[in-house]
Parts: sequence; structure tokens; C-alpha cells
Amino acid sequence: MLPGPRAQFSFALLALLTPALCAAVDDPASRPPVARPSIGLLLPLNAPEFSRAAEAVRLGCQAALVFAENRQSLQVARTDAQPESILAEYEAAVQRGAAVIVGPLTRSGVTALAQAGRVSVVTLALNVTDGDSPLPPRLYTFGLSAETEARAVARAAFARGLREGAVVQASNLLAKRLSRAFADEWFALGGKISDVREFGARADLVDLRRGLADSQAQFIFLAAEADQARTVRPYLNNQLQVFATSQVNDGKNDPLVNSDLNGIRFVDMPWLVQPDHAAVMVYPRLEGLSTELQRFYALGIDSCRIAGELIGGQQTINLDGVTGRISYRGGNTLQREPIQAVFRDGVGVSIENAR
Repeated sequence: MLPGPRAQFSFALLALLTPALCAAVDDPASRPPVARPSIGLLLPLNAPEFSRAAEAVRLGCQAALVFAENRQSLQVARTDAQPESILAEYEAAVQRGAAVIVGPLTRSGVTALAQAGRVSVVTLALNVTDGDSPLPPRLYTFGLSAETEARAVARAAFARGLREGAVVQASNLLAKRLSRAFADEWFALGGKISDVREFGARADLVDLRRGLADSQAQFIFLAAEADQARTVRPYLNNQLQVFATSQVNDGKNDPLVNSDLNGIRFVDMPWLVQPDHAAVMVYPRLEGLSTELQRFYALGIDSCRIAGELIGGQQTINLDGVTGRISYRGGNTLQREPIQAVFRDGVGVSIENAR
């Protein structure tokens, strides 16, 4: 979910960037053409509701290019949230000679580009489209899809030998999307779901506890955000392992606030739960960003690393990224496999570091 205007992001952080970071951006209006291949970054920097997320992606992309072996130049195309703006800036980026375009960032923007049928250079969209229509040639997708994480949770639970689960979901659209993605993957693996429970009001929680008391499930998949998870966890069967997506990790890392989350296994990006990860240690961390914006900063790092691979004409891609293990074997989608994590003493840490 993209953050709204309430997200706290101080653009004074830009002053902390090194000269090398600032020099990574090429302004085509004021500089002569350069021999280096150019990445066009197409972001809704002029859309108030998305500008903070877009700025975090831009900064992450800059950081990636500074540390790239073959540094590309970067052209930033600023759009608002309207399809007309996105399509116009896309064409302008093509005319400026972008070898690869990274963006759009929003689902509606990616859908507009895909439906327009004007994808004329290799393009890495940072979201998915609405619907299941085939993507046009040269348009690839990569991003922080919550559904991708739900499917990863299903694989992780199945790999642990679990075969029958219960689903507990909050009463909102995101939770239902997570539950559906988890169930689709779980059934495809051969697993069973014995219970599906939804909660909202406190009365629902009492019924939830009663309903799960005699459940045949071996574990619970919890489709909820962090505050919802803190509320519902005391009402879940303590004998059952709870699995979730990164939605439960809001980065508060407070032993008291997160006491009810301890023991929940979830999937997340190395950037947030494994600071000693080899890729994570390479890139500068911007202090003061919210957890949500840190995710978009990490997305910017990995998306521009992928763009470098696409410029090189790679037919297969394998990257140990800051958002997870990234792979490409054909088709229009790059796969991101997040890492497994667990809450210990109120802090989300990778399973590897929790041992």
C-alpha cells in the first residue's frame, strides 16, 4: 500500500546525500548527451498522495547506481497520478534515449501503460496491472506485492511439513487479497484449510477464540496489519504456530508494544530484518524514514540493479537483493522471494539471526 500525505518524510535528508549520490542524476535539459546507457525513472513525484514513496524510490535508485559496476546515467521523469501525465512522460523518456525505463509505480499507472500499447523500450514496472490481461512485449513487472508474500508464506509453511491450516483475516480488502493468494498457493501445493475466520469488532474476537478452540489446523495464517495483529493475537490458539506477511512488521521494534507478536513467523525483506545481509551492508541507510518508506527505498535499490541487468541484455537474472532473492527465467514477471523472519523480544529478525 502506498503511503498517503500523513507519512512523515523529511526532505532535509536530501542534504545528507554524498556528492557522489547527487552526481548520479543526469538532467537531460542541462547536460550534453553522454555515452553511458541511460535509465529513465518514471515516478509520480508530482502526485501528493504518492510523492513521498516516489522520492524514496528515487533515492534508492541513486544509491544503487553509485555502487553499480557499470554505472548508468539516470533521467528522472516526474509525473502526477493521471494516465495522461504518465504516458506523456514515458514518451518523453523514450525520446531522450532511455535504454530502460523503470516505472510506473502505481497499479493504475502500470495498467494505463499496458493498455496503451506503447511500450517501445524495455520497461520495468514497479507494480502489477489490474486484471489478468497479458502484458505487452518489453514490459516487465517487479515490486512489493503483498500477494507475492502471502504465496511465499504458504511455501514456507508447507516446507516445514505442515499440511492443514486455518486462515484468520481482518475485515478489509487487503486482508482478503492476502487470504486469497495464500489459499491459492496452499491448495496448489496440496494443503488443506480447515477454518476461515474474519474479525473486526471485539465480539468477533470472542467468537474467534471459541471457534479455533477445537480446530484441526496445524497452524494459522494471519492476514492482518500490525495493529490488527496485536489486537487479535491474544485470542488465537496458543498451541498453533502463526504465520503472516510483512504487513505485521511496522518497524516499531518495541518489546512492550510488540509483546503479543512474539513468535509470529513472517516474511519480509532483508533490508528491514537482516542488517548483516551482504547486499544490505553495501548501501547507505537514510535515517528518519518510516518503515514504509524504507521499503520503497529498498525497492528503488533493487529496481535499478535489475535495470542494469536488463540493459546488459541478460536472459536470466539472479540477484541477492535488499528486498529478497530476485530471479528471472522468462515471461514478464521478475520473482522476488522474501526471507523468513520471526518476532523475538518485540523485534522482527531473520530466522537465520534468531537461531
